[in-house]
Amino acid sequence: MEVRRPFLLGTREETWKATIAHRFVELLHTKTNKLTRVYTQNIDSLDRQCKKIPPERIVSVHGSIAEVCCENCNHQADFDEFCDAVQFNIKDIYKLDAQAPKTSTHILCTKCQLPLVKPRTILFGRSLPSEFFERIQEDLPSMDLLIVAGTSLVVSPANSVIYSVPDTTIRVVVNREPVGAELGIDYSVNAKRDFFAKGNCDEVFLELIQHLGWMDDLIAILDVLPPSSASLVRQAAEEAT
Repeated sequence: MEVRRPFLLGTREETWKATIAHRFVELLHTKTNKLTRVYTQNIDSLDRQCKKIPPERIVSVHGSIAEVCCENCNHQADFDEFCDAVQFNIKDIYKLDAQAPKTSTHILCTKCQLPLVKPRTILFGRSLPSEFFERIQEDLPSMDLLIVAGTSLVVSPANSVIYSVPDTTIRVVVNREPVGAELGIDYSVNAKRDFFAKGNCDEVFLELIQHLGWMDDLIAILDVLPPSSASLVRQAAEEAT
């Protein structure tokens, strides 16, 4: 917990901001109502800053730092209350918080009273949440468009989504380099269903937002974007005038 202290508290304080790529998904939902699901391998919970995406539409494949439970009794703890406990019970090994305690003390589960409360993240070798397997069975058979962004596609079973969708599903890969060829993605000039959008995710999705005519919506939330994303939006807006 000492190692994760600044990450946990920074997540609560939203030190890190949802990017253009995250906001594209939010706009896709609000503008078209055609967002079936977001499957994210990230544990940073940035998707959840996009408040207009219903929580049930987001599946955290490897868990989320912002979800906390007891490993003994599976009692789910309130994230804010857990962060309070981290702030006052866990020492700061990075020497960033002068108010942190000098020594760490256990954070007990409010139900079973055991010191086994932790963020609900999936460590290597452990089973993925049952929600992942339930949702893919529900979602994939009728999926007509799959957007894959910013991933190496080497982690199983999350990468099984690629080859589990119907043969008619259009697959768009947004990445700096081609990935997933060994899973059946076709990067040839003769590809029938696969499209490669090469580049940085923020830049690619910003261009798509421009083509879709959603720039005004993005500019309206400029103050909640991270500096790098906000800079790209401002530059695009200036070039468009």
